[in-house]
Amino acid sequence: MGLTKLKTGLREDREADIGIGTLIIFIAIVLVSAIAASLMLYAAALLQQQAQKTVDDSMSEVSGGISVVNVAGDRNPDGAETSIVSGYMPPRDSLAPSGGVLWNTTASNDGVSPLAIVLNWTSALDYGSGLAEEIIYRTSVYDPTNLIAFNEQVARNRLLTLEQLGPTYELVRITPNPGENAQYTDYTVRDDNSTSYAYAVVGVDRAGNRALYAPVDSSASTDDTTQDEDLTAPVGGSMANTAAVDDYSVAIFWVPASDAGSGVLKQELYRGEYPIAAATSTILNGRTVLSLPNATLISEFNSTASSYTDAPPAPGTYVYFVVAYDRSGNELMLGSLSYTIATADQSPPTAPGGVSVRQGILCVEIAWEAATDGETSVAKYLVFRGTSSSDLDSVEELMAMTPLAELDEDQRAYSDYSGTTGRLYYYAVIAVDLAGNYSIPVTPTNTIQMIEVKVETVPGSKPILFTSLVIEITDGETDVTLSFNAGIWGPEGADSTRYSVEILRDSNDVFADTYSLSDSGLVKIFIDAGEAGLNLYAQSSFSMKFIPTIGQPTLEICHIPYLGSYRYINLV
Repeated sequence: MGLTKLKTGLREDREADIGIGTLIIFIAIVLVSAIAASLMLYAAALLQQQAQKTVDDSMSEVSGGISVVNVAGDRNPDGAETSIVSGYMPPRDSLAPSGGVLWNTTASNDGVSPLAIVLNWTSALDYGSGLAEEIIYRTSVYDPTNLIAFNEQVARNRLLTLEQLGPTYELVRITPNPGENAQYTDYTVRDDNSTSYAYAVVGVDRAGNRALYAPVDSSASTDDTTQDEDLTAPVGGSMANTAAVDDYSVAIFWVPASDAGSGVLKQELYRGEYPIAAATSTILNGRTVLSLPNATLISEFNSTASSYTDAPPAPGTYVYFVVAYDRSGNELMLGSLSYTIATADQSPPTAPGGVSVRQGILCVEIAWEAATDGETSVAKYLVFRGTSSSDLDSVEELMAMTPLAELDEDQRAYSDYSGTTGRLYYYAVIAVDLAGNYSIPVTPTNTIQMIEVKVETVPGSKPILFTSLVIEITDGETDVTLSFNAGIWGPEGADSTRYSVEILRDSNDVFADTYSLSDSGLVKIFIDAGEAGLNLYAQSSFSMKFIPTIGQPTLEICHIPYLGSYRYINLV
């Protein structure tokens, strides 16, 4: 009896163990099924989201018809070209010109010519930066108690070294012909019985190195000459007439004066604001010298020039007159003309385009493209140099500075040889119009000023008519809606309410004729973010919607990276 009960108890225990094991397996299966189900649901949701985005993107492009190729941010205001550039000065030319020789100085004594001293020399050569100019210096000694030879020696002793050649001795600067024979006639000498003169010629290269030419015979006296000084002012000449060129400019015409003695050296045109009857003349060292009225020197000409176009800085009545100078120092005023202008050119020219800088041999080379002026015309270019861009970024600062170079309106390059080796220099190229307006210097700002978007049509889509294409853009604070400006192409056509385009690819001139972008067409859209009031700084973002007349809008979200030092920033 006892054995039977024991066997029964053991059997019942085994059945309980099997039941518990089955329960554990069942629970595990349920848990695994639940985890698997959750993973499948998550994967399905993720795939659904990706599929929906793909469908949405495809629907947007196919129905809208526009595909954005790329988006760039331009840091220059109004998309203008940069006019301030920088570059390091390479090893500079440190060798002075060589080979210059002053051969002789001779007082005229032919009984016909006016009194003068003629200099003959051979110009120096410079194999580094090149000979830039020659400066003639002169001293004089008048002492009747001494011998002429002694006075000449005293005069020569003042010109023995470069350190002695101060500004008070400078007579004239001329353009050289390197290695060639040269001559200059000094008609300003006096015949004071015992006056002795000494001369020195200095060659200056583009790097500023100077060389004193070897003096073979550098002095002369005028006491023995039979010549008379040219003490007669130029004669003849007259102011002819004025003529309107446009609303802003006047052309001035005159008849040049003549001079039978030393000849006319130059003419100067002046502009004043008050009527002028005649200039007051005085005699200085025997020469006729004018006391000019309060007037502004406009330009300097050679002896034969007879016209000039001027653009006064403000409306009003102006008086013009020309002064002729002979080689002896006599002056003559050629009457005067008045002209009233109702409108003045007060708009600056555009900044020169494509300004570039590179290291040349012993110099920094700056090059640029022509500027334009909508009212008058560009008169000249000024090149400025500083040690930081902030030295050159305002017109007010530049107008108070002396330019490194002043160049004619047809020049497009300049080489700077005068800097310090290894130093970083900043250069600004400024256009100046006839009215004296300076172009505004352009340098990258700390925000995106112009947005440039290249767009094309999606293959197979309908053409997009830009006259119906609206662009919505926002920086999160400012919302702007822009329409198409069909009247002005390029960045100039973008403003606070309109965008403009530039055609990059347009087969058969379809877009140019219809403003409709078809297959294979590619245009660049310009959006003036600065004018529109958008604040697009580093690490900020903005979004754009391109809304054609059909389909869904095309949306682009752009994140602005660190702006760095470059003008263009890639956004998409």
